[in-house]
Amino acid sequence: MSWIEKKQRTSLDDLPIHGLHYLDGALLARLFALKYAEAQTPFFNPDWLKEQKLPQVQFPSGMTFDIWETSSPESGGIIHIYGEMDLPYFDTRDRAWEQANDIAEQVGYLARKQGENQLEVIGHDAGEHFLITYDNQERRIADIAQVKREEREPYQHHREPLLDQASRERLPKLYANEEIGLNALAQVKFFTPSSNWTWYASEASAAMKDGTYKSLNDVDPDDPEIEDVIFFGLVDGFELELGNFSLSELESVGGGLTLPIERDRHFIPTTLKELQDTHRNERNNDDSLPF
Repeated sequence: MSWIEKKQRTSLDDLPIHGLHYLDGALLARLFALKYAEAQTPFFNPDWLKEQKLPQVQFPSGMTFDIWETSSPESGGIIHIYGEMDLPYFDTRDRAWEQANDIAEQVGYLARKQGENQLEVIGHDAGEHFLITYDNQERRIADIAQVKREEREPYQHHREPLLDQASRERLPKLYANEEIGLNALAQVKFFTPSSNWTWYASEASAAMKDGTYKSLNDVDPDDPEIEDVIFFGLVDGFELELGNFSLSELESVGGGLTLPIERDRHFIPTTLKELQDTHRNERNNDDSLPF
């Protein structure tokens, strides 16, 4: 929380922030006093709150979030959504997604685009699931609504997807690199900690239930008509070879003593030729390999 003296103006006051208001610290002080008096337990002295105020924003959904001042007026302040998920009030959806995805990758949250103007963010705990709507023309958050699961659905921790949104956007469709061959860039690297297998994807398409293939940029990741995602690239396994592999195959690995396959978050796009040469040299220098 970022409490401010009631008599003090803030950098937020002159900004067009819809729903901006200040929580009166005196009200909170009274609530604290009543709570601890009923419990008949020692409590901290809440009197300091009486002359304080807390900037907040109430959105059309009815939900209210704290907003923090920053040294960058162009951000309009930072909306504290939950945990580490703090996003600027003034921003477009796509720019906000870049920041949200960076936070998600660092702490194990999930952030993904929905439609043209929405961003879905999911944390570790029940209740940390929100849909943020952006007004891209005004470059601001227009609404934040909590996504509530149905009571009959058990809450499940949302593990970060193996194929994230950023990777989807970088991967061209199958056969797009056919003319440049091994000079094509591998955009994504997958690996398993349980063995020395590695997969590098330079192309990918969504395999639809009707038998067609679509660019990953042309479909929603949650489209029920997607049968699988097919990659083309370099696989370093029993052999070193170019070929196709699928997302469902990668996701099916894991269980027992076998760890699930992971995406290398620090991988820098590299040509298939460079990767092939590197792995061939490693194999030639490894006498333990049976070939």
